[in-house]
Amino acid sequence: MGSAIRTIRRRRLERYAAWAGTARAGLSRVVAGLALLFVSGAEAGLHREIGCLALNIYFEARFEPEAGRRAVAHVVLNRVADRRWPDTPCRVIADGFPDAGALCQFSWYCDGKSNRPKRDRQWRDAQQLARGVYWGRGHDPTGGALWYHADYVDPGWRYALRRGPQIGRHIFYHDGAVPEHPPPRVRAADP
Repeated sequence: MGSAIRTIRRRRLERYAAWAGTARAGLSRVVAGLALLFVSGAEAGLHREIGCLALNIYFEARFEPEAGRRAVAHVVLNRVADRRWPDTPCRVIADGFPDAGALCQFSWYCDGKSNRPKRDRQWRDAQQLARGVYWGRGHDPTGGALWYHADYVDPGWRYALRRGPQIGRHIFYHDGAVPEHPPPRVRAADP
């Protein structure tokens, strides 16, 4: 299981422990009711987060090989695990919007085009991959990368980062910061 997944689960447990710690002994029925609401709300939230991850895979990398789609998904989860970014996939993907204008973290999110995927094979594949990556199935082919760009653009920010692997049409980057839980060492896929 990837370190990003462990960090996400640890952060969820910390939040739950903080919430549960506020319950008092005399409120057991209220707490039980709230726990039921919490679980059902968490399930809906979970589907939303996996859906956001699937949308990002679809719009950023739907025509990439499976390793490229997986790599894009892992960048989102690597950011979730890093305290410098928001703590959910949906918030990571929306980070900077609307303040960033055309400089959103993920270009599809603020390009003004429809964010509704076609009901095609690529969308089904993105949903399936998002579920698998979210639950820690498979490895992170980026080695913990937090940024990427397509190989046909040359953003200026890339000079401030360490280049990682090229997977499909995307080039991945690290900033040299030591993550709280370093990702496992993986062999990068050949471009």
